Amino acid sequence: MQTHSMAEKVRLFIDGVELPGLVNFGETTVERGTIEVPEFHKIRNVQNGMEKLPIIEVTFQITRGSSIQKTLKDWYYKDETHDLSKVRTDAHGVEFARSIYLGCECIQYYEPAFDGAAPTYAQIKTKFVPWDFNPVE
Repeated sequence: MQTHSMAEKVRLFIDGVELPGLVNFGETTVERGTIEVPEFHKIRNVQNGMEKLPIIEVTFQITRGSSIQKTLKDWYYKDETHDLSKVRTDAHGVEFARSIYLGCECIQYYEPAFDGAAPTYAQIKTKFVPWDFNPVE
């Protein structure tokens, strides 16, 4: 097991089943909203009591026999809602953090452009909008 700096890997589960081929999982930034409050000679920012949840951008590699393309296509075109679990591990697969994205809707189904001059691996990209976000201890 790594004892100092760690290389990070991520495993992604949809309703408890691991999604194959995860290549990129966008950042998760949760922030509190603010409003401007004018005062004499100053404008202050104060919290408005609202929390803004992120849109999550994800990229998957497509391999022969993989179910990821059908899963994402169904999620988008059948307007499905699923819970996602993101498990952060070190290079040896030892978990050090977990986050739950509840009630995710798929708002984008994206097949990248083809460039014959610079071929790359087969992939599919998507965006998820969670209803709620919970980092788990």
